[in-house]
Amino acid sequence: MSSDASGGGSTLTDDTGDSAPAGPATPAARRPWWKRPNFLGIFMAVTSFGWALTPSLLPRPWIFEGVIAGLGAALGYGLGCLISWLIRLTPLREFSPRFKTWAWRVLAIWAVLLVITNLLLGTYWQNGVREAVGFEDEGYLWALVVGVVAIPTAIGAVFVGRGLRRLNRWVGSKLDRWLPAPVAFVLASLVIALLVYLAVTDVLFKGFSALADRLYSGSLTSTAEGVTEPQQPEVSGSPQSLIAWDSLGFEGRNFVARGPSAEELTAFNGEPAKTPVRVYAGLNSADTPQARAALAVQDLERAGGFDRAALFVCGTTGTGWIEPQTANALEYQWNGDSAIVGIQYSYLPSWISTLVDVDDARAAGQAVWTAVYDKVQTLPEASRPKLFGCGLSLGSFSLQSAFPDAASISAQSDGAVFVGTPNFSQPWGQIAADRETGSPQWQPVYEGGQTVRFAGVVDDMAKPAGPWGDPKVLYVQHANDSVVWWSPALIAQQPDWLKEPPGPGRSPDMRWYPVITFLQVTVDQFMGVAVPQGQGHNYGDSMAGFWAEVSEPPGWTADDSTRLTALIPTLDNY
Repeated sequence: MSSDASGGGSTLTDDTGDSAPAGPATPAARRPWWKRPNFLGIFMAVTSFGWALTPSLLPRPWIFEGVIAGLGAALGYGLGCLISWLIRLTPLREFSPRFKTWAWRVLAIWAVLLVITNLLLGTYWQNGVREAVGFEDEGYLWALVVGVVAIPTAIGAVFVGRGLRRLNRWVGSKLDRWLPAPVAFVLASLVIALLVYLAVTDVLFKGFSALADRLYSGSLTSTAEGVTEPQQPEVSGSPQSLIAWDSLGFEGRNFVARGPSAEELTAFNGEPAKTPVRVYAGLNSADTPQARAALAVQDLERAGGFDRAALFVCGTTGTGWIEPQTANALEYQWNGDSAIVGIQYSYLPSWISTLVDVDDARAAGQAVWTAVYDKVQTLPEASRPKLFGCGLSLGSFSLQSAFPDAASISAQSDGAVFVGTPNFSQPWGQIAADRETGSPQWQPVYEGGQTVRFAGVVDDMAKPAGPWGDPKVLYVQHANDSVVWWSPALIAQQPDWLKEPPGPGRSPDMRWYPVITFLQVTVDQFMGVAVPQGQGHNYGDSMAGFWAEVSEPPGWTADDSTRLTALIPTLDNY
């Protein structure tokens, strides 16, 4: 609709500035294109602005909240313009200039009041999410700064959309010389869509990937302060190792050079301990995932890893990181009679690796598990180590890729713990989909919990009541972990976990809105580890309890888990 309420010859929804079909010039059409708001566009923009301020899984910083609110308003404006165009295709009566004048006045007052109300409500909702994870409340000045960010974001996004529409019209006018108008319009739209796609994939995405490579590739040769080449033969990178120290990368060097010593383990457990085996193959250790896995198995055999009581195959995150809370807990629980092995497939942070290295993550998990498992099968059955799988976040996805289904995990391992599993992982997705009727998606019950169980805290492992046989497969996930619940399907489909009563830590006020919820949960991923332990994507303080139940180290007690849980955060490699 034109902002010139006195202009006749148009319905209330009319706005030549935001309509698709061309027609006779009107006073509104001759006005500059950036001065023609659409009535339904404004209405939907304000409505969608409020939806974008509703709570999601984790607290959002003001700048993220403002960007999401601005994009939400822009999307709403576009939707309103589309509805206006569709209405103009129907035979509706004309509204009088007086009616249109009053309609715009009412909309202006309503929009201002609703924007202010939504900003205040947004602060209230965010404070509820903050309290749920143990943060202090934000003051209501937060609403003002969110609005300051949202308004230019919304205007900028609308101008981009209008620019694309004008480009579409221009291309269509050129094609209209040789083609029927409807065909020209459709073909012009396809051309613009293709240009946008190429700009995003071939320019922005490739440029982003190249920039990320430049920023993070130095981690292959850098070393953390205080980390030096280990001398004990039980770890990779030592003088006796088949894997060179310089080839391990930043996270690989951290992993093999840190960890509890035999003396520290002895002091904690009160019994003589062994030096734990830690084996790692970096990106520069060999050219392919299969070659790195084979090299890791050779170094594992050299270090005596197959002679230990327990052998843990860990999927690594995007940077090649193996969570120290898990590694430390396993070595304390097994008093050093353990071996941990992992290989690197990327040096990029997991959120970038998910975009560019997911196939490499899958190949690495399959390669390292297959190589280790095949080697274990060649050993005399009586002298084989107990074999476990583990992984956090993208590391969980990586290692799970070695198993086609839940049955194969229990058939090939003595247990597994997969933590904060990304939503696109399998067989996690199939297991959750096949959960028992009535059990929630955020904590499914699968086949009565006989082999596979889900937990957010240690006590959840007792659910459902009944025996948990061997091997034990445990999925650890929080109801407010955005890494677990993010999916492109959120754009157009409400997931089960948002239809069900909320799990611990998730706001009961969270609702699903097309596109907007996807944007909210996308941003939540950047806050996943910025919240206290036991919330979001932070699981470290519970790993001792989870692994004690799954791996069943000899002589280990609940009191030992309590002592270890208190000790791990004090370690220098935490």
